Amino acid sequence: MSDYPNQSRSQGGWPTQPPQYSPPDYSPASRPAYSPSAPPRRRRGRRTATVLITVVLLLVALFVAADRIAAAYAQNMIASKIQSQADLSAKPSVSIKGFPFLTQVAAHDIRQVDISASNVTEAKVTISSITATATGVHLSPGFNGATIDQINGTALITYQSLENVLQIPGATIAPDPSGGAGAVTISEGSLASATGHILLTGANRVTVQVNSLGGLAGLLSGAFGSSSSYNLTIPQLPVGLKVTGLTTTSQGVELAASAHDTSLSQ
Repeated sequence: MSDYPNQSRSQGGWPTQPPQYSPPDYSPASRPAYSPSAPPRRRRGRRTATVLITVVLLLVALFVAADRIAAAYAQNMIASKIQSQADLSAKPSVSIKGFPFLTQVAAHDIRQVDISASNVTEAKVTISSITATATGVHLSPGFNGATIDQINGTALITYQSLENVLQIPGATIAPDPSGGAGAVTISEGSLASATGHILLTGANRVTVQVNSLGGLAGLLSGAFGSSSSYNLTIPQLPVGLKVTGLTTTSQGVELAASAHDTSLSQ
């Protein structure tokens, strides 16, 4: 009897042998081909993003550079107009505030302009420094002028400048806090002194009023004559600034100035 009852017999009577077992083929040749297509697509995506970021940064850098160049040109133009209008011996320093500047130009409105000048002289009086801030600067359609809503500033006349104008040999002027606003003392070392006040007596005039000549009567007579006061003309301030007040500080006489609805033109 056959050990394999359900299997047909060969002609010799022996049953047909089961097919021979063949192990799976794990050779490299039998493995499916590896497709590297997906990773390169990801790398190309990263490269595209890097290029876009680089282009954006380059455009931003070019815009900032163009904005600063335009601001520098405008600052120089404004400084030249101020110098011409106020007849200054040197071009003042002008700084336009706010970024970006080009959008302000497009709107013909500049939010703030800071102005400073030094050594402005007229009728022997020298203003050592002027600082001012203009707000609401509206450019004209042709960019050849501007109107200013408001401008406020200060101007400093040093005591040395006053001493040079008064021509008092060896005498010095100093603030006198105990004497009130504008109070000063005029002294020649420890030998003689006088008290006085420096007053704003006109739109462009400062008066040195001596209260007591004391031992300086002879020295002061050259500058004051028989009067007890001496008038000084204030140099013209730029951009239509008008003196509105006066205080004495440790450095000198500080003038407050302002103007509104003024203009800036050649």
